[in-house]
Amino acid sequence: MQCKFHTFSELEAILEAEQIPAPDYGIKREAFMSGVSEERLLTEIDRRIEITRNALIKGLKHPQHSRSGLTKGAAAAFVSATRRLIQDDLFTRSLAYSLAINEVNACGGKVVSFPTAGSSGIVPGIIWAWWDTKGNPTPEMAQIREAPYDSRLRDAFVVASLTGVIIAQGATLAGSEGGCQAECGAAGAMAACALAYLEEQPLRACFSAAALSLKNSLGLVCDPVAGLVEVPCVKRNAFVAANVLTAVDLTLSSIESIIPFDEVVWAMKQIGDILPGVLKENATGGLAITPTGLAFKQALERLDT
Repeated sequence: MQCKFHTFSELEAILEAEQIPAPDYGIKREAFMSGVSEERLLTEIDRRIEITRNALIKGLKHPQHSRSGLTKGAAAAFVSATRRLIQDDLFTRSLAYSLAINEVNACGGKVVSFPTAGSSGIVPGIIWAWWDTKGNPTPEMAQIREAPYDSRLRDAFVVASLTGVIIAQGATLAGSEGGCQAECGAAGAMAACALAYLEEQPLRACFSAAALSLKNSLGLVCDPVAGLVEVPCVKRNAFVAANVLTAVDLTLSSIESIIPFDEVVWAMKQIGDILPGVLKENATGGLAITPTGLAFKQALERLDT
């Protein structure tokens, strides 16, 4: 089996030559590269999916408050709000779930990096929101619990991972190297591809959705207040989730990305290379050096002395 690919075009050619669906290929490729059986690999994937569900439940049922004061239970507040501009269950769940998972990360809970801790809410948040809305409709978010799922949900996670592999090889997944376009931006592309897949779109359309999402995160800087993965990271997960829904809705309307996915990744790499170092995760630029940002930093330094 051909395991090496660096672009979507190469991946597409492999899938065509081997006549294998993308999720099946992703499983076989990972089993081969890691040297474990497919059965063991599926068990591990399910374990990680369960971790994302547990983080989601924790973030919604127990408002997360961090030691820094930068995370203040936004997910729980959003769910309990009596007034929202957009009254749509999938939209509401996507934002709430993305917030909830990333708040758990910000408060030291267990999450799965998708592709990083700072962007960990976007991919599982979107996939679980779709599942709870369309795949296996569940009660109100206040009653959220563990949920059974079938291969469709697992396959969506695998398709998202293949998207991440291409971005990692063509650009980067590190905020310290490419800014937040490499973290939340990449997660948005992965989630868009997965969501389009769940909506039974052809793989080429799925990667067009990924391109649409990623294009609108190009140049996104990484400027964490006080050097913590909280501001702007937590709420940015929700904003990127909304971006993902837009990308997939456009795709479902037969609107394609003019710039192919592979070229968007190439552009992301060029932008990351020229992005100033102060905007690459080291908390020396952007929001991190605003008066309020510096005040939080100084307050935390006093707590640590």
